[in-house]
Amino acid sequence: MRLAILAFALLAVTVTAASAAVPNMICRAEGPTVAGPPLQQYDEVTDVFRVTNGKLYHRWSGRDEHLYNDIREVEPGRYVSGHMVFLIDKLRGYVVIAAPTDWRVVYLNCKS
Repeated sequence: MRLAILAFALLAVTVTAASAAVPNMICRAEGPTVAGPPLQQYDEVTDVFRVTNGKLYHRWSGRDEHLYNDIREVEPGRYVSGHMVFLIDKLRGYVVIAAPTDWRVVYLNCKS
């Protein structure tokens, strides 16, 4: 029983340590985006992602900004929000959007 309690406590500490505060930032799409199915490439992408106080907001050409979901850090530089996984290092990176019917990879340039 003590071993189970100790294991649970260690797991709780690990999860807490990995879920640090997400920095406030604005990330704009840049470069080509790959999407599917079927596999396609889009050269002009207008996605803008804004993170403020643990909330992710999303907009693109033809769609006003809207609250997408909460966002959290799951390991250094990797953030998740709904169907999106962001990988950001030194304010550059990409987001993988994996919805049930399609997927996209959008390259990002971020500012804090």
